[in-house]
Amino acid sequence: MRKLTALLTVGALALSVGACGKKNGSASSDKELVYTSSWGADEPQGKIIKSLADDFTEATGIEVDLKFVGRKGTDTLPTEMNAGQGPDLFDTSTDSVGPFVAQNLAAPLDDVLAMKVPGEGKPVRDVLPRSVQQASSAEDHVRFIAHTVISTAVWYDASKHPGLAPRTWKEFIAYLDEAKKEGRTPLGQDGTVNFYNAYWFYSALVRSEGAGSLGALAKDPAAWDRPAVLEAARKVEQLADGGYFQKDFMATKYPAAQDAWAQGTYDLNLNGTWLAAETGAKLAEGTEVASFQLPAGGKDSVEVGALGWGVNAKGRNTEAAKKFLAFALQKKYGEKISTVAHNIPARPDVPAPDYLAGVQKDVAGAKHTHRTYDDMASDKNWWNNVFLPLDDQLLSGKIDAETFVRDGKKKVTDYLADKG
Repeated sequence: MRKLTALLTVGALALSVGACGKKNGSASSDKELVYTSSWGADEPQGKIIKSLADDFTEATGIEVDLKFVGRKGTDTLPTEMNAGQGPDLFDTSTDSVGPFVAQNLAAPLDDVLAMKVPGEGKPVRDVLPRSVQQASSAEDHVRFIAHTVISTAVWYDASKHPGLAPRTWKEFIAYLDEAKKEGRTPLGQDGTVNFYNAYWFYSALVRSEGAGSLGALAKDPAAWDRPAVLEAARKVEQLADGGYFQKDFMATKYPAAQDAWAQGTYDLNLNGTWLAAETGAKLAEGTEVASFQLPAGGKDSVEVGALGWGVNAKGRNTEAAKKFLAFALQKKYGEKISTVAHNIPARPDVPAPDYLAGVQKDVAGAKHTHRTYDDMASDKNWWNNVFLPLDDQLLSGKIDAETFVRDGKKKVTDYLADKG
């Protein structure tokens, strides 16, 4: 999961979906559907998709030409889709929907929301929460149908720290100080992964100020003058200066820090909902993985990202693809997302694995939500060349909060001028 999401969140459109397998032109009737998947056939999600495709064919008579190409088999997909030679159905996510829409490749799927889920008598819109529909939308249309919810949280071992849930930043720092006092390392960080480092500032700002607050920093230099930006930067500065991370954390290579967290070497790790599944084989005996949201105050917005299926706007068999999507939303397949893939199902009436129950509850109860990285990882130039290097300097303690804001404003001014 982390490997897939990492490719998506760096904004690499071509790496965020399945590549073309069979050419569109060879699927000439509504009794055949071409689907290429960015999962591997042996991955849990791949096995779920294969079972789903087989069931769909048995129930409808529509054959599914299913190709598993993995994350790196995708380089030519946008070109092929633009040429009318792409698949009917492909894997996509919150992070890639914008670029697909910009190229007119993601078909609007509002009509799928009105379709009945087979055997349940409910329309798709009634089994997917509004927050998930919003995470799957762009340009006022639903653009993909989600099967999995992803989010970010602070992870800990509830067997050692039962009920840990600081509600304010002051309480959070008090916990970190107490851990240091007792000789523990409070925070583990794989510092060579810059988009993991970004979790701290991004979460502190967007959880407090809500959707669009990080995105504004790439669009208007004046946005850097907002008090909330400096406040979020000061929180990160406080972490950098407080000695809460492991020694030389900025040189730590993934997955060393998260594996050490799994072994109990570090108390906390700020990471995605895939963390426990990734570290499962390395978790110390008796570990009870649990989570809480980084306390930032304000709106307490919760990240809601999603993985799911998109329909090629230039595909030959879009109606068959849409039938597949309504079929795929049956509760029994959502249960496999939980029990086989060990992720949070998009359907809130399907319980997530125990260690993800807290995040599922956070998502369901959130009054305010935002998408992963506030949608800014898709602006590759700003994300990779402006924001991430500056953020690394802040987290590493090389610059203070005031310098972060001043330099950020200057860099964005130059960035926008270069864009014209």
